[in-house]
Amino acid sequence: MASRRFVVVVSLWLLASCQVALPSGAEGWSLSGRALYAPELPTEVRAQREANLAVARDVLAQQPEDREAAIWVGRRLGYLARYREAIDVYSEALTRMPGDAFLLRHRGHRYLSVRQFDKARADFIAAVIACRTTPDETEPDGLPVPGRPPHSTLHFNVHYHRALVAFVMGDFDAAVRGWLDCLAVCHNDESRVAVTHWLWCARIRSGDEAGAAAAVSGITAEMDIVENKSYHQLCLLYAGRLHREKMFVGEGSSGAALRFGLAHYDLVSKGMVMARPQFEQLAADPGWASFGVIAAEAELAR
Repeated sequence: MASRRFVVVVSLWLLASCQVALPSGAEGWSLSGRALYAPELPTEVRAQREANLAVARDVLAQQPEDREAAIWVGRRLGYLARYREAIDVYSEALTRMPGDAFLLRHRGHRYLSVRQFDKARADFIAAVIACRTTPDETEPDGLPVPGRPPHSTLHFNVHYHRALVAFVMGDFDAAVRGWLDCLAVCHNDESRVAVTHWLWCARIRSGDEAGAAAAVSGITAEMDIVENKSYHQLCLLYAGRLHREKMFVGEGSSGAALRFGLAHYDLVSKGMVMARPQFEQLAADPGWASFGVIAAEAELAR
């Protein structure tokens, strides 16, 4: 089993590391070889995001040594799906602030978006080391969810994304370890249900059914959830506290997360024949930067 898992990890690493030249305007290659282009945005949304990017660029031009200024340019580029430009911004800032946990965390996220898993993993491993001497702090929301103040922290995001990269690469044992580290720095229900969903998935794939059941045993319907309702529903499903027909599938990345969770649930309980059509539909979704879409691609590539 260990040797087979190693082959899977290496195979996905090779797929994600493909150096074939991208078509003009493409941000990356999917794991099936589909060129990935920025999805269309409503005109008003695009205009507002471009205006926000222009402001962020002006701030960075006036404060070129400021880490937060560089991060906000990268984030504003990301909201426009200009991930390669964002990577360049973070890389340039890292030449001036090498080993910075915040910059590594954001660049690693964007390497994950464009399926460069090996580079993403390297950034998150370096960020984990940097976090040992970097105090944790809440990160501001660039696209806030109404009714929920910022709740995600630096250490949470580093461990969360590090574990996600391990999961999509098929290194489920490393994913379990990463999400346990992440759970240790969770301070609210929103974060707990997100981590618990993925921890359940990783433990199931590692053959630890008892550990998977234990992970969701403390998830209840009364938890304070506004943003991560998809993950909350999935955890309740895994715990046997919510019937599938009563689950609500939303739009965007939240909907993709739930759709992946349901397909993965079918994969581990009924097999790939049942799950494959769901993974295929999700892998073709235009919102290709969503974690659910990336994870669906990885399952098909396996």
